[in-house]
Amino acid sequence: MISSMTTNELAARIEDPAEAPYILDVRAPDAFDRWKIEGKVPVETVNIPYWTALEDISKISVPKDRDVVVVCAHGGSSEMVAEMLELPNVVNLAGGMDAWAATLVPRTILDDGTHFVIQFDRTAKACLSYAVGARGHEMAVIDGAANMEAYLKVAADMDATLTHIFDTHLHADHISLGRDLREHTSATYHIAEGDAESAAFVYETLVDGQTFTFGEVELVVRSVATPGHTPGSTSLEVAGKFLMTGDAVFVTGVGRPDLGGETEPWARDLFHTIHDKLSPLDHDLEICPAHYTSRSESNADGTIRRRLGDLLEFDPVVSIEDEEAFVEHVVSHLGTPPAIYADIRKVNLGRVTPTEQEAKELEVGRNECALSK
Repeated sequence: MISSMTTNELAARIEDPAEAPYILDVRAPDAFDRWKIEGKVPVETVNIPYWTALEDISKISVPKDRDVVVVCAHGGSSEMVAEMLELPNVVNLAGGMDAWAATLVPRTILDDGTHFVIQFDRTAKACLSYAVGARGHEMAVIDGAANMEAYLKVAADMDATLTHIFDTHLHADHISLGRDLREHTSATYHIAEGDAESAAFVYETLVDGQTFTFGEVELVVRSVATPGHTPGSTSLEVAGKFLMTGDAVFVTGVGRPDLGGETEPWARDLFHTIHDKLSPLDHDLEICPAHYTSRSESNADGTIRRRLGDLLEFDPVVSIEDEEAFVEHVVSHLGTPPAIYADIRKVNLGRVTPTEQEAKELEVGRNECALSK
């Protein structure tokens, strides 16, 4: 029986170049091109379709002096290839890319013994979400995705009741867990009306200046008017230390303003969000976004965050002070948004209900919510 590696084990291994395994991806080339295993450092990967092994296993050569992980869509074809290779250093990725897509890696960014802020890294899609709360009291989830059990486990571990769920904006690259979490826990789901006014479900409207208290932590909605990526994009300040910016700004760059068909006006909104809304805030706040571009952006502790003042001063896009120059740069670096994003937005508005398989297909691939290089 061939050995297997879990996706959580793989996520830990690809953070360290000394531990990163060799990846043999046996999916079809088009599936491989859409997304692949990526880590903090380049992961040595080869794509050889599984039917090559069926034709002649001798055509597949892998290192014998390091761990090799075989990957496919669901874990079945890769297990077959791993067994055919008959090498002690070869293991199968349990659950394949299906499991990888739903894997959330938790990393603590605040824990004072009572209050906690945990960042969840959905490595497969470079998505970030958060759990914020106090032990023995209440907890909130921000931009939840992929795996409901990961958030419920934190609530159980912290003896906290999930009472509030926030989406910083209407997501286009992945399906929000907001409504699923609400239905499972009876927590209140919050999103700005500017993003959800056509939603086919009940929600609590986020309004400027609301304060939500968890233990002694104040979760402050700084402004519903942090638009640009979407009209209702909202930033959440946590404990006077962190600013969850959704896709408005990242640790490098900004969110694309063209997913709703109002490119130039939303680009102007984004400029004013940066200079009128974010710039006056405490520059020591740490930006904690909903996405990142590469794991190379992570800090020594693995978290993705950056001091607001550094972003405002040094980021080549965020630091542009002239509105026309900013708009021209943003519009000229958009690229083409994935057509499937329009379908995901409909799902997140509750206007379309996909099957489990359809939902998986909608979420294939990394996020493309930032500007193109």
